[in-house]
Amino acid sequence: MRDVSKIIIILALLPMIMAVMAILTVSRPYIIPALFPLIIIIIALGLSGKSTIRLSLGIDRDVMYVGDELHVELNVYVHGGFGLLVIRAPPGPGSFMAEGFEVTSGNNVHVFFKGFSDVSRRFEYTLRAVKRGIYGLGSIEYTYYHVFGIHEPIKGTISLEKTIQVIPRIKIVRRVLGIVKPRQGLPRYPPSRLGPHSTEFKTVRNYVPGDPYKFINWKATARSADNRLMVNEYEREGLRTAIILLDTGWWMRYGTSEENPLEYGISFILSLGRVLLRYGYNIGLWTMPMGPRVMPSSGMTQYYRLLSALISIRSLPIKGYSMDMTLYRVIRDTNPVLIAVTNINKESVGKLGEIISRLPTRALVIDVVPNTILMRGMFRNIPCNQWVIRDRRRLYGALPRNTKVITWDPACEGIGSVIAKASTYIGRWL
Repeated sequence: MRDVSKIIIILALLPMIMAVMAILTVSRPYIIPALFPLIIIIIALGLSGKSTIRLSLGIDRDVMYVGDELHVELNVYVHGGFGLLVIRAPPGPGSFMAEGFEVTSGNNVHVFFKGFSDVSRRFEYTLRAVKRGIYGLGSIEYTYYHVFGIHEPIKGTISLEKTIQVIPRIKIVRRVLGIVKPRQGLPRYPPSRLGPHSTEFKTVRNYVPGDPYKFINWKATARSADNRLMVNEYEREGLRTAIILLDTGWWMRYGTSEENPLEYGISFILSLGRVLLRYGYNIGLWTMPMGPRVMPSSGMTQYYRLLSALISIRSLPIKGYSMDMTLYRVIRDTNPVLIAVTNINKESVGKLGEIISRLPTRALVIDVVPNTILMRGMFRNIPCNQWVIRDRRRLYGALPRNTKVITWDPACEGIGSVIAKASTYIGRWL
């Protein structure tokens, strides 16, 4: 502001000096130079008011799949002022949205000059979703610079409340091995019994996290000596159950931010879950070491519960796994098949083996191999070599005997093939 004040003072003094010289010398050529600074001062003072800036942003969808494109429309209206306007629309640099989207056409940063008249413009650009998640649009940032520097630059942000849900791609498997299909008609009572609750009373027991609140027996709770919650336990209709255990350790991020064991593992879980739900299975989900969990249930509503839980999961720096007693109780009561999705390495194999050995059920481990993904980023035309699998088999020996491992290299083998292998073991075990 001091520099601006100096300029105005100089422009004001200059015509005064020129006017005095014109009077003293009675010379007309001095009059024209005296008028020019006056004109500049009049223009600068007339355009010294601050601009009124209105910005709005619209998107054509708020739910999309990975790989889909999002069309964005930015509307700008500027009234008053005389200067340069810089606008930055989402995604902002370093934001969470910038990790999941990339600009494919157009531009989200715009610079234009505001002259004497009002400005009304519309800008369009396209973003492509590269990673699953729930993303907030964040805000639109703008900076206005007056051409004469009459006032400090005007900076502002406009918060956007909309969110975008990016769903991972899934493989729609139309046909699977017949062994997965239930062989019994209703009523059916296979080893897994976690179906819908019946009206047949079974017993009264202590409350365990995950029990429905409506089953709390308040009279039995009042009579308990140690003031523990007691619940009624009812018989369940027979449905076969699969519990999926997703590893969220930092080794699940080997690869790129878009291609790594965690992203491929989530796509596999949703694809397999959709198949099993279609054939009447109960599906449950737990994450290691912590995170969302979905109690076993059936139907397409359960699929959307799985999707809602998986869409925002992120890998974590962990030191070890802990046993979830609710998971232990569910497995003890239902005798399901346990499907663990992980990336087996020297650090994770011991932790995973300890958890599986404490759970009273068979386990099917889907080992997502990231080696080819990493090599593909450094070299071109990397072949699918079996030496990677042979090397990993040394680690499989550290797992409990009730564990079967399916090695999956997602860069070389599709999800459909892995689902076919997994369904074979699931059908044999249940």
